[in-house]
Amino acid sequence: MAKTPTPRSTTSDRDLRALLNVPQSDLQAQVTVRLERLGFPALRPAHVQVLSLIASDSLRLSELVSSVGLPKQTVSDMIDDLEHMRLVERFQDPDHGVIKRVRLGPKGKTWATEVRRVSAQTEARWATKLGSKKMKSLRALLEELASTVEQSRDGANGANGHRAPRRK
Repeated sequence: MAKTPTPRSTTSDRDLRALLNVPQSDLQAQVTVRLERLGFPALRPAHVQVLSLIASDSLRLSELVSSVGLPKQTVSDMIDDLEHMRLVERFQDPDHGVIKRVRLGPKGKTWATEVRRVSAQTEARWATKLGSKKMKSLRALLEELASTVEQSRDGANGANGHRAPRRK
């Protein structure tokens, strides 16, 4: 007796993590291809996360540490790597003589521009497949979810963005 092939899992069989991973992987693949074509070095996901945070504004190392949730030395080493690749640069905080801030360097600004360009192109491609109404709904829901998660996280970390000390 011939076996019938097992049907591929449907969307309803996947957990939320798996569902979010599919479009994220598609977008990341598009970004990676574009950046490789332009000669940018391959970056680890943690480097991309740090660059993405810096892309919107210059930050202090302590702000990056609290945002990515990694040890200060690890984040500092990543900044060293990114600085060596000329994607970021450190400069003195104008409000504090000792503290350094990190911002995108010229090459990092080009990186951020290309990431935004590919993201927009990918979103347009998805809108063609889903329809513009569904894509607008998806974007609105994702923006609302991101805002809700950020507010919850910021509330848990306290008003200054630092995690509250753990009680024993």
